[in-house]
Amino acid sequence: MKNNDADSVRLAELKNYKQLESLLWLSRVMGTKRRLPPLRGWAASPDVLLELHDYITLNRPKIVVEFGSGASTLVIADALRQNGFGKLVSFDHSTYYGENTRRTLERENLDYWVDLRIGALESWSAGHLASDEDSVSWYPEQLLEGLEAIDLVFIDGPPGATCQYARYPAVPAIVDRLSTSAQVWMDDTIRKEERDICEAWAEQFGFDLEYLNYEKGLGRLSRKSAE
Repeated sequence: MKNNDADSVRLAELKNYKQLESLLWLSRVMGTKRRLPPLRGWAASPDVLLELHDYITLNRPKIVVEFGSGASTLVIADALRQNGFGKLVSFDHSTYYGENTRRTLERENLDYWVDLRIGALESWSAGHLASDEDSVSWYPEQLLEGLEAIDLVFIDGPPGATCQYARYPAVPAIVDRLSTSAQVWMDDTIRKEERDICEAWAEQFGFDLEYLNYEKGLGRLSRKSAE
């Protein structure tokens, strides 16, 4: 085996080990009784989910928002339950996936901690990064009603196939509803679109931005006033 091939194999083994280790720790820290949904494909990776659970149990946010429900919904809700307070407001554009998430929350008695809001994507009329702004979309504006003092935002939806720069509206839609110490986490920053979005947010809204080296990448934005 050539050196380059051997290095590639070792790197793949190291990455796989990290995900297995994170999954093991995640299964130990969570209080759920049944298995998590599959953490491959579109789902957030085990290392990010473990970091998300740890962050919530350590920092104890009161209001958490996520765009794109699934395994992350269970992880966040479980962390809030362990804290004994807080609320997750979770958005999904798909009735099918949203209702799957709802059923899983109910089986784990986690539905008390989650306000799951489902609505088909609609036209987004504000500014956007897409080259064709006429085709961009976002969750219905009315689903944002009642949101205030958001402490943490986790963005893993909608899927990139819905439109160019599909996740860009997340921050413009809620920036005025964030707490002074809020953080915004963008999953999948190994993709250029997600990195472009994070950098646009940092410039437009005055966030500090760092990228964390997780399997699919994580962009973490924090308000400078939080320093």
